[in-house]
Amino acid sequence: MDYTMAKFRQSISDYLPGAMAVIFITVVIICALFTLWLFAYQQGESEVNLDPYLQHVLFFTFYQAIISTLLSLVLAVIVAKSLLSINFKGKSFLLNCYSLTFALPSLVVITGLLSVYGTQGIIANICHYFELNYSLSLYGIKGILMAHVFFNFPLATKIYYQSLLLIPNEQKKLAQQLNFNLWQSFKYLEWPIVAKQLLPMGGLIFMFCFSSFATVLTLGGSPKYTTIEVAIYQAIRDFELSQAVVLSLVQLLFCIGFMLLLRLLTPKHSPQLIANKEYYIARTSLVKKGIAVIVILMSAVYILSPLLAIILDTICYFSTEFISFSLIQSLLTSFIVAFCSAILAMILALSILWTNSRLRLVGHTLVSDYLLFLGSLILAIPNMVLSVGCFLLFISMTDVPGFIFVLVVVSNALLALPFILRNLATPLADLTKRYQYLALSLNITGLNYLNVVEFRALKQLFTYSFAFACVISVGDFGIIALFGSQDFMTLPYYLFELVSHYRYQEASFSALILLITSYLLINSFERTP
Repeated sequence: MDYTMAKFRQSISDYLPGAMAVIFITVVIICALFTLWLFAYQQGESEVNLDPYLQHVLFFTFYQAIISTLLSLVLAVIVAKSLLSINFKGKSFLLNCYSLTFALPSLVVITGLLSVYGTQGIIANICHYFELNYSLSLYGIKGILMAHVFFNFPLATKIYYQSLLLIPNEQKKLAQQLNFNLWQSFKYLEWPIVAKQLLPMGGLIFMFCFSSFATVLTLGGSPKYTTIEVAIYQAIRDFELSQAVVLSLVQLLFCIGFMLLLRLLTPKHSPQLIANKEYYIARTSLVKKGIAVIVILMSAVYILSPLLAIILDTICYFSTEFISFSLIQSLLTSFIVAFCSAILAMILALSILWTNSRLRLVGHTLVSDYLLFLGSLILAIPNMVLSVGCFLLFISMTDVPGFIFVLVVVSNALLALPFILRNLATPLADLTKRYQYLALSLNITGLNYLNVVEFRALKQLFTYSFAFACVISVGDFGIIALFGSQDFMTLPYYLFELVSHYRYQEASFSALILLITSYLLINSFERTP
């Protein structure tokens, strides 16, 4: 009897945290969507026709996502291959920069791109100085594609580059002896490895571009360049809730279907290649090396110039008037929201992963997979739809001080959750498999196990995940776009206000503050011993 009760208590402690976290997430999502639909129904707006405008929104959403994905993948392969062919000082620095672009706040990147390529940017001023015509406008499809490529191709480049490093040196030497040309080397040596990464990386980029909000909202310029996410925002702003519900369901169904399709098509097991102790660079002609240098330089300029432009604009046009009360207030609000969101995200993630790792330990991999899937389901839900649904659900509490703050914190925490799950799932499962039974024999359970075993073993990974959640939250411009005001604004909202009013110099200073904030968050936690 005592053994049965002990086993029951152990099962409860193993499975309850993850179950409660998933139930919380699922209830929030279902209640938000149902409340939004119910409110629209009560307003007599339950019928929506798929008019030409909505058809155009659907078409443009797919169109820009497909083009952005293809451009990012093609450029990533070209740049990765170029990086593979030569060694140079600063290569590791450039690769580190490639890792950071995906995590940069959208409005920082947009401000930087406008500072370089905009009608008042550096290139425009140079052309004006030499009396040359410069007509490129970033407001439209060109700007959207440029921003999406900026975010996505560097990360894909680094992943492809690291994968290509695994090509055995013997194969490269053999290819050199057989006088393989550029195409043959790519086809027989590099493509088999790149192809394995193509689908998961392409899927990630496509999902990012498909659900893009801040980039399209800022650079769209007109209803002609509107995605589903922006159309949802506009519908909610205009209080056309039925349209918002329909668009949300379209996005939800597609994203879930796309996630399941990727899961089916992605091979679960692939042969692991052993890294070379010393990387072998085949001898190539000066022409090929020259082309590689040009490609690398162009990619470096494209990635670094917007960030350097923000710094340059701040130095050249800085004024003490930029340091306003609104800036300080928005910065403090961003910090508080970021830390609260990251704490909540970590609690939810660790609860899910606690149960997930123990399910895997006893062989319930299918249940474990579905648990992680439910934890990542938020990726398929438009964040502002979730928030507006919760807002309407608790509309009677809107006058309660701090209600909007709690709403933003919960939304940002759910937004960061899938990234933490992806970061910690495998290490925690391996750790549980290795130490769980030993810990039980020593009566190390619960929070004590979390502290003694998991946190000590994965301290750096834990702190990095927390920092990454902070960065996602501090730079998020989703829910705050709806509920931001002069009384409650974050730094991204304040930056958007500046860009919207064409105050580019002041926007550059605020973008630099946001960039430094993101860098310090990542760097300080990443260096935690």
